[in-house]
Order: sequence, then structure tokens, then C-alpha cells
Amino acid sequence: MKLSDCYSTLEGDFEGVRSRLMREASISKFLIMFLKDTQYNEFHASYEAADWENAFRNIHTLKGTCLNLGISKLAGIASDITEKLRNGSPSDDLTAPVQLLDLEYERTIDIIREYAENPEC
Repeated sequence: MKLSDCYSTLEGDFEGVRSRLMREASISKFLIMFLKDTQYNEFHASYEAADWENAFRNIHTLKGTCLNLGISKLAGIASDITEKLRNGSPSDDLTAPVQLLDLEYERTIDIIREYAENPEC
């Protein structure tokens, strides 16, 4: 799979990430490293424990990582949750946004795994 096709499938910002990282080999390297990122799991652990301070920190970090990598759709969902946690405890029920996050995270990981199995830079 071509890197540009991966980003197209992700509905990501390939041109934006390319302007920051310059080389497709660098983008590929960091995109594949995203598969090992722990912020999503750490967010879930904090969310399930109602540890809102750490949930905020983890979802905010996940949002930033996604923005830096041009994973725009997942970043947008993480941003929504970040804002709902910004003042401590959730400002709204997080059930639906977290479910949406879970679906998009799994979709994102599946696409990146498919790319990682056969990258074409």
C-alpha cells in the first residue's frame, strides 16, 4: 500500500504531515510507531476508573500525536473528548464519544497495520 493511499483511507492530512516531516520514509516510520503508542489504552484505564485528570492528559496526548501524524479523523474525536474533560469531570456524558473513539481507533489501527505489512514509500 502506498503511504498516500494509507492516508487517503484514514481520511488524514498527508500533505500537512509531509510538510512537517518532509520525507515519506520518516512519515512511514512514525506512522508505524503509532501502533505501539499507549495513550489510547491509558486513556481507557483512566476513563474506566473515573480518574478524570489522567483521562484528560492521556486523551490530550493522543489528540496531539494524531494531529502531528495527520490522523485527522481520530484527532477530531479525541479533541471533542478533550474539551469535555478540560475542566475536570466530564461536562457531558462521554459514552457516545468514547464509543466513537473506540470505533475510529480500531479502524485507524487496522489501516496502519495493513500499511505496515506492505509499505511502499
